[in-house]
Amino acid sequence: MKHLTLPILFLLLLAQPIVAQFKIGKLKLDDLVKKENLEAVNTLFDTDSEVAKLKAEQLKKDTSFYNYIFSQGNRASFFANRDSQESLLYTLGSDYTTDGETVEPEVYEKIFELNRTAEFSIYIHPEIATYKFLEAIDLFTNAESFSQISLDSVFDIRQMLTMDTVSIEEKYAIGKTMANLAITIHAEGKYNLSEGLMKNTINYFKEEIGNECIGLASLYNNYAVILQSQGKYTSAEEYFNKAANLLEKHDKENSLSHAIMTSNLALYYNEIGQAEEAESSIAKAMTMAGDELRAKGRDNVSFKINQGLIYYSSGKYNEAESIFNEVLELKRKRMARNQTDYANVENYLASVLMESDKLDQVQSLLEDALKIFAQKYNTQHPAYIKTNHNLGKFHLYQGNYIEAQNILTEVNQAYDQYFGTNHPDYLRSLEDLAVIDWKQGNYSSANERFKQVISSNLDLVEENFAAMSEYEKGQYWAQIRPSILKFYNYACERGMEEPALLTEMYNIQLKTKGILFSASTKMREEILSSDNGGLKTLYLNWQRAKEDLLLYYTYSKTQLEEMKIDLPSAEQKANQLEKELSKVSSDFASANKLPSATLQDIKSSLAPTDVAIEVIGFPTFKNSFTSDKTYAFLIADPNAQHPTLALINNGNELDGKYAKGYQNMVRLKVDNPILYEKYWQVIDKKLGGVKNVHLSLDGIYFQVNISALRKPDQSFVSDGMDFHLYSSTRDLLNQSSSSKNKKADFFGYPTYGNQGLLVSLPGTKAEIETISQITRSKGYQVGTYMQGNASEDNFKKISSPSLLHVATHGFFLPEDNTSSEKVLGIEVSQAKANPLLRSGLMLANAENAMQSSDYEHSNETSKTDNGILTAYEVLTLNLKDTDLVVLSACETGLGEIKSGEGVYGLQRAFQVAGAESVIMSLWKVSDEATKNLMTYFYGEWMNGKSKNDAFISAQKRLRQDFPEPYYWGAFVLLN
Repeated sequence: MKHLTLPILFLLLLAQPIVAQFKIGKLKLDDLVKKENLEAVNTLFDTDSEVAKLKAEQLKKDTSFYNYIFSQGNRASFFANRDSQESLLYTLGSDYTTDGETVEPEVYEKIFELNRTAEFSIYIHPEIATYKFLEAIDLFTNAESFSQISLDSVFDIRQMLTMDTVSIEEKYAIGKTMANLAITIHAEGKYNLSEGLMKNTINYFKEEIGNECIGLASLYNNYAVILQSQGKYTSAEEYFNKAANLLEKHDKENSLSHAIMTSNLALYYNEIGQAEEAESSIAKAMTMAGDELRAKGRDNVSFKINQGLIYYSSGKYNEAESIFNEVLELKRKRMARNQTDYANVENYLASVLMESDKLDQVQSLLEDALKIFAQKYNTQHPAYIKTNHNLGKFHLYQGNYIEAQNILTEVNQAYDQYFGTNHPDYLRSLEDLAVIDWKQGNYSSANERFKQVISSNLDLVEENFAAMSEYEKGQYWAQIRPSILKFYNYACERGMEEPALLTEMYNIQLKTKGILFSASTKMREEILSSDNGGLKTLYLNWQRAKEDLLLYYTYSKTQLEEMKIDLPSAEQKANQLEKELSKVSSDFASANKLPSATLQDIKSSLAPTDVAIEVIGFPTFKNSFTSDKTYAFLIADPNAQHPTLALINNGNELDGKYAKGYQNMVRLKVDNPILYEKYWQVIDKKLGGVKNVHLSLDGIYFQVNISALRKPDQSFVSDGMDFHLYSSTRDLLNQSSSSKNKKADFFGYPTYGNQGLLVSLPGTKAEIETISQITRSKGYQVGTYMQGNASEDNFKKISSPSLLHVATHGFFLPEDNTSSEKVLGIEVSQAKANPLLRSGLMLANAENAMQSSDYEHSNETSKTDNGILTAYEVLTLNLKDTDLVVLSACETGLGEIKSGEGVYGLQRAFQVAGAESVIMSLWKVSDEATKNLMTYFYGEWMNGKSKNDAFISAQKRLRQDFPEPYYWGAFVLLN
């Protein structure tokens, strides 16, 4: 039951508009209205008048009464402005008297009274609420009959009024009514209509009241909620930001309204997979609200529910379960057992219990919630449908396929009606139906449904990536990828009977392998080749922001506090600049287009004796994802219509005990024939007559050199065929010509320091002297940096050499090897979170940053140029025209492996920076063997062979000097 991929189950449509809390005093209307209206309204709000005092007294009574009523309502999401300086929502419960005479309320006062009555009815009798809002509109329009007032007429309200004769109070009243009506429509599940009306209301406020009106903050927030509920994430974030900016501009940065908006933003982050941002935002929201939250009040309960949802999504099931049980108990004590918000929390709790394998109460919780929703709404309401979706998933996980299919078919049709076929909820339910078809043997239907789900999800990726930073893309892609992995399981199971599924699987892999790396690289290339000066300035600002971050990461938490550095704000700034780069113009939107390469394209690029292989590691799926792992090898043969499939089902053993066996084989220089059997034999049997294998790696295969595995007959795999490694086999189609410049930079033999913490590498001096002479003799302009000149500062000054060669110590620290306070000068929590901070190269004076365990007092850690070049810093280098980076250093091919993306370490960083190819090492190897390999390679390459052929020849020649694969198998070339 673990590893379920449930939709986020919060229901924004059940959110409650919040009635304003008022402060009595002279209003600062210039915060709200156009300046030209000020004189007209000042008299009205003169608190010295007897009428105003009576209004104020009545206002206190009304506010207290309605705040009590709404404290029993649903969680916060939509919000009205709560301060009388922000809102003109003052109203009289009845006529009032002055000097013995009854005073008839003004029209706008009646309108606000109708609004309050309607707001109270939204989640009890939405039809009555709609009627009251339309009645309020009728008081403005003076239509001949109430039947003439409709939702359509609200959209065109200004066409029905002579706006020049409408007072500022009446303008605000009608705008408030339109906004509340939009919320009501949304609560009824009419999302498109709600979106249109809220957008109209925003435009109305801007034109009739003012572009900087504080009332727009609530409208922006509410519009963002509506957009998010329809899966329009990019636009939703834009309006959350607009709301925050306006609140800040009006000095309401830490108000309760801002807290509600921040809580909504937390749910937005949660839905697109940004768990850390979600947890941080909900905590910030609760801190903002502070004393304004009563311990058991509605808003506090609402925030706690949101916090529970975020805990659930991040896998903190015990915390989420505790919160939801606490809320249910509180509502039972309040006799709210049959309210819709109670049903909501039952639904959430059921999801947590499913994920925790606590199944006894799940069905009863969901069925009770459905009963409440059916009574309060109807069976076509989105709240009912989402809960029914959970019940259908429960039956699916239990293997009750017929029951699950009946429920999920109904759910899928309802989602289609409300959202259309591109909404995430529709696609999730369609995916569930595809799984049911698969398990019941309805393969034709399963094929079509999987195809639609994946196609639509990839369309959403292209749409949403354009406005995301790389980090955000990664979090969002993590939400989408499980759908593809389910299909991979299905295709592998059915591939023998339907080989066309394997073609589809190969094509999807071509589109998505390294999707985050590809987007980053393309965006960077577009920017560097642009003639747009403003864009390049923005890019440089982003680079500086990243450099600032690296410096801040060297500080301890104490140092950050002492220097008053807000690290989250600095990270947000860099993130925002990157997003602006992504969406700065339509030209750069193309950088987020997915690759169009197909299997047929790959086959056309192959010689008759070549094959291309995509290695794909993925969790095994049954009725849900399990902890088991499968490796699939899709073999593209130019002579076959569809790929050939080879499967290894014990992927966990390959990643675990056999990986350790491989490391021991290398370290001890001994044979271990079982490793060939486990890692390659099943594939080798399908490669008869093949001369060249073009291989795209995944998972543990990044750390295993297949060509150096010894077969039972004592030959090596590479004796029968040559291996060419790629990030993706689609790179076979993008083989670029050599760089036009003939410039080579060589770094090596650094002077690390005099503490003896790093072993000197005299062989690197001879290596650089030899190969720099070879390149110089071929007409290259050579820059040589050794000893003190092999500094981090000089390294960062390089600009697109055709060749960059680095001969020094490299490092990668696994996350579990970061127990000290700092990791090579980087604060440990930052190093753990980012593998690019745990991988790098040692350059001149590196020992100065290593020698002191007391990093609090080390001057070196206050500089980014401290002799330790991290992969994080490599990202900002300009290697746009660099054909090859040679990392002639220990373990430069290591890093954190991310399935489907590759290795997050030096190799990725240099490729993102622009390098076409990278030579790197998988383990520590002798100085002499490395020098010989590099000398042989450069001799072959500079005499006309391709990089791949020269590298393969060099390895074979090195075998004559050092027969053990420990020596000649340590380095790999990745294109």
